[in-house]
Amino acid sequence: MAESNDSGAAPGKGRVSSLNLDRLTVAELTAVIEMAEALRQEKQKEAKAALLAKWQAEAAENNLSLDTILAGQQPAQGQGRKARRGNGDKVAAKFRDPETGKTWSGRGREPTWIKGKNREEFKIQ
Repeated sequence: MAESNDSGAAPGKGRVSSLNLDRLTVAELTAVIEMAEALRQEKQKEAKAALLAKWQAEAAENNLSLDTILAGQQPAQGQGRKARRGNGDKVAAKFRDPETGKTWSGRGREPTWIKGKNREEFKIQ
């Protein structure tokens, strides 16, 4: 009779199959997390290198270089974020309260002295 694999881990994943996280201390859990992150980064780096080598070989088969292929995919310089218009410059006043002399540009919250009234009466000529 064949022995069963009681570890519950997938085949080939042997390093963490016997790890019981419930019994670890906070410091031990932190160490496990750091080791796992380092291993993940290492595997990502290996996968990136393998993919890059594969693409370079395919490009060479077609008498191309990977740099020329990728250069066409990059956005042109200056295509980043647009500069913000109206960066806080003051706007000329369009309305004036005849009683107090206070002004309003017509932008933002409507002042109480003009609220609900005909704006043409307060327009600055």
